[in-house]
Amino acid sequence: MRIITFFLLFLFVSAAALTDGRKANEAYNRGDYREAVELYRQAIEQDPENARLHFNLGKSLYELGQIEEAMEAYNRYKNIAETSADQSLADYNQGRMLADQEMYDEALNYFREALINNPEDEDARFNYELARRMIQQQEQQDQQQPEDQEQGDDDQQNDRQQDNQQDQNQDPDSGQSPPQQQEGTAEQEPRPQTMTREEAENILDALEQLERELLENQKKESSETQSRNEKDW
Repeated sequence: MRIITFFLLFLFVSAAALTDGRKANEAYNRGDYREAVELYRQAIEQDPENARLHFNLGKSLYELGQIEEAMEAYNRYKNIAETSADQSLADYNQGRMLADQEMYDEALNYFREALINNPEDEDARFNYELARRMIQQQEQQDQQQPEDQEQGDDDQQNDRQQDNQQDQNQDPDSGQSPPQQQEGTAEQEPRPQTMTREEAENILDALEQLERELLENQKKESSETQSRNEKDW
């Protein structure tokens, strides 16, 4: 009799969890992520071993910007996921979250795990390569900054030296710099060279071609760097 009572109670709890889960899905689909989080948590209390509830909770938390809580929800999901392919879904979404935060080193590890768990996942492969490219760009920028700073320091030093030289060349009595040339022999500014119509048209054509190439490269780069959407259950 006790066994029958326990079995009926289990059915009741599972049914309640299913109801909350469906309501949570509806809240998520209409964009009410806060309500979805509450309903998923209620459903998890009634059915803590339901992997799908933890997965969907992670997605809802991410939509609210609660990254740490979303990562924990995905980790709980992976602990009870039945197959490696199921685990790769969470690995991928965790990588996407970190990549959105420009944490490409950490994101790369999750995309790698997603590929290990599911080598056929083309989305994970795409984002893995994208994260690697972003890391390389960051490294190049980090290397460039010290060089720019060093160049800036050199420029400042040269400016100071030029100022000191000008001060030394000033007439100590009048405080004014001595004239460089005699009156009537001042060097005139160079006159602009005349340009033929044909030369002007050639320059305009070259500029238009360059503009087209830049626009094409920007479009291509934008399409390549745009990462793909999160995975659903």
